Amino acid sequence: MKIKKKTAMIISVAVGTLMFATTAMAEVMSKSGYEQAKDAIKYSSDSFSSKLSSYTMDISMTVKDNGKVIISQNALNKCDINKKASENVETTVKGGKKTERYFYGDKNGMITTNEDKSIYYVTEYETPDKGRDFRDPFKEKEAGDIEKIIDAAVGNLKDYVVVDEKADGSKELSGSITEAQIPALINAVTSYALKNEASSNRNPEEVNVMPRITKDVYVKEVKGKMVVDKNGLIQSVLGTAILSGKDDQGKQHDLTFEVLGKTTSINSTVVNKPNLSGKKVEKSIQRNNNEFANPEKYVGKYKNDIIIEKDGKFQKIGERTLTIAHSDNESISGSYHEQYIKGYESYATKDLKFDAKYGKDKYNARFDIEGSSDKGNISVNRHNVSVYFYMPHSSKGGVNYDGEFNRVFD
Repeated sequence: MKIKKKTAMIISVAVGTLMFATTAMAEVMSKSGYEQAKDAIKYSSDSFSSKLSSYTMDISMTVKDNGKVIISQNALNKCDINKKASENVETTVKGGKKTERYFYGDKNGMITTNEDKSIYYVTEYETPDKGRDFRDPFKEKEAGDIEKIIDAAVGNLKDYVVVDEKADGSKELSGSITEAQIPALINAVTSYALKNEASSNRNPEEVNVMPRITKDVYVKEVKGKMVVDKNGLIQSVLGTAILSGKDDQGKQHDLTFEVLGKTTSINSTVVNKPNLSGKKVEKSIQRNNNEFANPEKYVGKYKNDIIIEKDGKFQKIGERTLTIAHSDNESISGSYHEQYIKGYESYATKDLKFDAKYGKDKYNARFDIEGSSDKGNISVNRHNVSVYFYMPHSSKGGVNYDGEFNRVFD
């Protein structure tokens, strides 16, 4: 689901809190119950990314302020792993304003709409793409560390969970905890996130929707229920979290976050490209994202400014120049130079020549730095006339290194 950045910060806190509670939904009789709950989450994540042929997810979320619904969202996601296709229909009601979004994607292209669905934007790939990527987050490098953090944060929350084992082998894991049982860490993180969100500049349409909570913030209550089938696949998750606090005027707010997710039509979901007959359509052609076309076009000169902060102001003291002399599908090479305004020459680093080889993704290339065991990196921006160039360095006198270089045309 797509939500505005500032609102997402609040919602992420609630979802994170529900994640703690959901992860802790395990049998209280033994440690193996807790492990079984984590196994169900991992098994489901793996199944949704690779083992199942298709499925449908229906996810609903509401935010209430003192019992009044201020934001509601529903996202219906259909996924076909075999066809590498997906379809998403999203409806949002925020401050009385209703918006709808649509997305369809497969190997040949994608289709999206604007908020009132008056125009369908069709992007066709010049050559077939790899299709929709269904990734398992538990197979990412950071997954192990995140799991350890969750284990530590859950603490004794599992002691407040009830397990109902069904005759068909399925389980219903449920639990409810109140403010006295909420770990101090969760309250601290929640308080920080809410206060940070309140002090940030928010989208004008959100000002009268989300209250600005700035004082006495704490998690008041968390409730959750997870249903797992006999094979260990999660069928549904229901979670509620109540965050309490006061605004600048001292008014008390209880923000209630409710999330409901259901998985249906396992291995029987059909994802079809929509029929746009009679619809207003705007078409475009896009090169395949995995195709590195005309790599020689990156040959040329690129620059950016060298900036320091002095006397409370930003000041330009020079320019960085990146010259790409050679570029093909296998490698990219050239030189790097810094030119300073008179009086700032002491900031300069020595000139550098690089000969970088592309890795598996074809767009990021690493290179050796003479006289150093460190590695540098250069990557091209396929959608803009710019490159990113990184090299290990030590900042001098407040100079912050900017690795984005824009093309210079004589």
